[in-house]
Amino acid sequence: SDDKKRAEYDEARSLYESGAFKQQGFGGGGFTGDFNDLFSSGGDIFSTIFGGRRAPRRGSDIQTEVTISFRESIFGKEVSLKLASQGNTPTSITTRIPAGVNDRAKIRIKGRGAPGEAGPGDLYIIVHVTPHPVFGRKGENLTITLPVTFTEATLGADVPVPTLEGDEVKVRITSGSHNGKTLRVKGRGVKKGVNVGDLLVTLEVQVPQRLESDAQATLEKFAQLTKEHDPRLEWKNQAKS
Repeated sequence: SDDKKRAEYDEARSLYESGAFKQQGFGGGGFTGDFNDLFSSGGDIFSTIFGGRRAPRRGSDIQTEVTISFRESIFGKEVSLKLASQGNTPTSITTRIPAGVNDRAKIRIKGRGAPGEAGPGDLYIIVHVTPHPVFGRKGENLTITLPVTFTEATLGADVPVPTLEGDEVKVRITSGSHNGKTLRVKGRGVKKGVNVGDLLVTLEVQVPQRLESDAQATLEKFAQLTKEHDPRLEWKNQAKS
């Protein structure tokens, strides 16, 4: 079929341009015509070039999978892999998963695939990253949700935030901060080469489920003092437009 012939044509042209023919002894009296003429003519392409002899084939590519933690995906991880081989004993290799790798990334390791006459194939590693209970990722930025109290959001506060490196950084919550507000800590995100992302801290205002009598009385007094303020006024007006 045309598809099969096109595949043979592409393979023959690739081998010719890479010098594989000469390496295998086909350079002296080999094919000297136009590859485009081969595709348009009938017959077998490899028979035309080699007189019935097929070009040496490169080894097959191998694909395997590995699962690493979220922290390991950010900082990199050396992993040991067992690969199926032609013999009964699997082949073991050790390689490093680079820092900053994404979930379901495909890593190529040249020359670690199956052996072949024209050289070995490549190894492809599919990386799976397990989620972290606290940290997330958006591109090169790390994300975290920070629980804050009602008074911290209302009055403002300096609050410590954990980082993936293990230390803490303090973020300043300005007075009147709303639920869902995001603060940015520069340079504490994913490091990939010379690029470094940020840590995005999203505030989650915690409303107390139960109040002591004194606290409830104070809040009721606060409600009386601020009853003239209607946070839904503009929202209602927009709904009528």
